[in-house]
Amino acid sequence: MASNNEMVQCLYCRWATYKQWFKNPVVASCSIRGDKQVAATKRICKEYKERNSEPEIEHFDSYD
Repeated sequence: MASNNEMVQCLYCRWATYKQWFKNPVVASCSIRGDKQVAATKRICKEYKERNSEPEIEHFDSYD
């Protein structure tokens, strides 16, 4: 778990699921907070918990 002031990335959090449209940045949806962030962006998050496996990213080739 991250400290209160540690910068983390949602890409490595066990609470996130990931989606990517075309070659755009990966979007992380948080199952704890209910929000969405660019997965590679550094942020402070008290709910962060490091994942034990590689993230599975769902890829899309249309916006439909």
